[in-house]
Amino acid sequence: MTDLVMIHSRDPDFYMLMSHILAAAGYRTSLAEDFSVLSKFEIAAVIAVLADTGDNIDEVIAFCDTLKANQSTARLPLLALIRARHEQSYLRLLKAGIDEGFVRPVSPERILSYLRGISPSSSNSSLSPTLLRPVLRFGDMEIDEQTRLVRCNASSAQLSPIEFRLLKPLLQIPGRVLSRDDLINLAWPAKHHVNARTVDVHIAKLRRVLEKIIGRPVIRTIRSNGYVADLIDDDRKPVDFDYS
Repeated sequence: MTDLVMIHSRDPDFYMLMSHILAAAGYRTSLAEDFSVLSKFEIAAVIAVLADTGDNIDEVIAFCDTLKANQSTARLPLLALIRARHEQSYLRLLKAGIDEGFVRPVSPERILSYLRGISPSSSNSSLSPTLLRPVLRFGDMEIDEQTRLVRCNASSAQLSPIEFRLLKPLLQIPGRVLSRDDLINLAWPAKHHVNARTVDVHIAKLRRVLEKIIGRPVIRTIRSNGYVADLIDDDRKPVDFDYS
């Protein structure tokens, strides 16, 4: 089945343009003017929700809050297209749960590249399962790099692309402090407008996800410096890093 992208917008011209761009790239689209429309679709077919902020930031934030508060849609990748004159609202949108934001005007290829990165059908089926699904192991925690699914014991959660790009370098060398500038360079594309507060908001979201499935804090703040991952086993010893 063709991947489905839901578009939340009050602008019919924007919807028609994005539908044309996405259809040309092989995606299905449907309009979700409000959450009730989205909830009627088969959620398993939806790979992302694209929200056009327009000039009504408060309405879009309310939509994002509702989507992230609903158990069936909470982990859907949520993208926001933000008009340049509302760029100062980026942090508010992050707190409302968006996984990625693009300030308009933006190249359609950047949006398509993001969607390809999260689309299950974008993988090369001729590759072996081992090559398709590399797994990072950190003690009793596993992360599937293709799906960004984190597992620990009986619990699991799917990370957003930015959450994964923030977590991976922190875990690869436990105990190494990464500054906010380091994390910006590792997790966001070049020339993407990101500041230290944006990093803090994403790290806070990531911490909550990890603590929920692992049962203890994993990421620690180093005051005036950055962040570090604390990985310990039950005997309070550092765990080994394994990439397979």
